[in-house]
Amino acid sequence: MKAIAEDLDTGEKITVDITEDHFEELRTLAEDKVSDSKLDSYINNLHLSADAKQLIASILKASVKVGDLVIRVGKRIVELVVMLVSKFPNATFGLILGLIVGALVAAIPLLGALLGGLVTPIATIFGLTKGYFEDLKDQNLKRKIAEATAMFQSLNGEAHVTE
Repeated sequence: MKAIAEDLDTGEKITVDITEDHFEELRTLAEDKVSDSKLDSYINNLHLSADAKQLIASILKASVKVGDLVIRVGKRIVELVVMLVSKFPNATFGLILGLIVGALVAAIPLLGALLGGLVTPIATIFGLTKGYFEDLKDQNLKRKIAEATAMFQSLNGEAHVTE
């Protein structure tokens, strides 16, 4: 079976032969997990410039055609990023903060060339791990609250106090 990918900017097409087993694995990627309207709503509610939103919209258009199956690769990438940001907000913030600190150190004249390559990965890893552990604490707290309130689910919102 042939898989065909097209570059959105140049229109150049790339053709690759794949096996039937790989085709069946790709079939699961073609299924929508999030509706287009929900994803568009999420992107429109982001506090980003119109140019950044347009860039995300252009990523959403990327697709690959495998036989008669069209896989919206760009949509899958944006879905993954949205899921990671919503599930691990502190880790995402720590990652971005670490990258910014590394870029700032690399921008220092003379010293930046020496320290940038060392500080950027260290700051990125530190920010990511610190944020991830904060996310784990938050999830543990949510789980403990859910466990504590589970015993009251049978009340179904009604509580009667007797004296």
